[in-house]
Amino acid sequence: MTTIDSQRVAKRERWGFFCGAVMALGASLSFASARAGILAGLLAVDMIFARFIVAGLIMLPLLLRFGVRDLAGIGWRRSLVLTVLGGAPFALLQTGGYGYAPLAHGAVIAPSTVTIVSTIGAAFFLRERLSRNHLAGAAIVLGGIVLIGWDGLAQPSGEKAWLGDLLFFASSVLWAGFTLLLRHWRVPALRATAVVSVLSFAISTPAYLAVMGVAHLMALPLGLLAVQGLVQGGLQGAVTMVAYSQAVMLLGVSRAVLFPAIVPAVSVLVGIPLVGEIPSVLQVAGLCLVTLGLLTTVGLFRWLSVR
Repeated sequence: MTTIDSQRVAKRERWGFFCGAVMALGASLSFASARAGILAGLLAVDMIFARFIVAGLIMLPLLLRFGVRDLAGIGWRRSLVLTVLGGAPFALLQTGGYGYAPLAHGAVIAPSTVTIVSTIGAAFFLRERLSRNHLAGAAIVLGGIVLIGWDGLAQPSGEKAWLGDLLFFASSVLWAGFTLLLRHWRVPALRATAVVSVLSFAISTPAYLAVMGVAHLMALPLGLLAVQGLVQGGLQGAVTMVAYSQAVMLLGVSRAVLFPAIVPAVSVLVGIPLVGEIPSVLQVAGLCLVTLGLLTTVGLFRWLSVR
């Protein structure tokens, strides 16, 4: 590999790491905002409605530009598959889990499942090479995730907590499939986000109005719903989706998938000012482990030793 090629690869990796960091921060902000919305009395379906009505309207002009007939060149079959895996059905499962299980369960089950399933899929389905740094870093990250949610897992969870855990697991499997297919089909990030957002808007909006009714919508605090729409739809549904899709294309699945895994750790920090929750000693230790695992995976310590 020539010096110019090495510089190009390094530039792609730096941009991929930046996109992954944007995804992790944006998802953590939306996660903390969703918790605040639930505490304020909103239902999971209310936030999904707000999320995709905003994300769909933001991305509609882009989809019109890319072409509606063939859905931005992705095609109807692939677009529908990506929407099921990473759009409204995925969001409904993920958010709905919190109606049965504590938030700590989702913080442990969701990212660990995504990391494990995606890493295995990248190795066997996409034939991505997993280095020792990556395997060691992934193990450290998973250990940190368990510490972050340990307190919550140890608390009484209710008779139907298993149902919430099942929803978390199912949503994570869908997201792992979305991640693998993005890489396998090499779908451009912006086009994938536009298609998933608009199709999710077209599916979720009429379904929500038909089931919940206009009267229920008008009874909600519209200011709070609008804020959730901007955060869940603008930040999570648009910005972080583009950033994550770009990270997958630049870094590959096996490395990009580590950024969703650090979301619980970042959420612990973000939740201090937004929700007023002070992390426990175990959560702080888990945060340190997750950070150490990510730095190991991206090869920072190896780079420092070479320097």
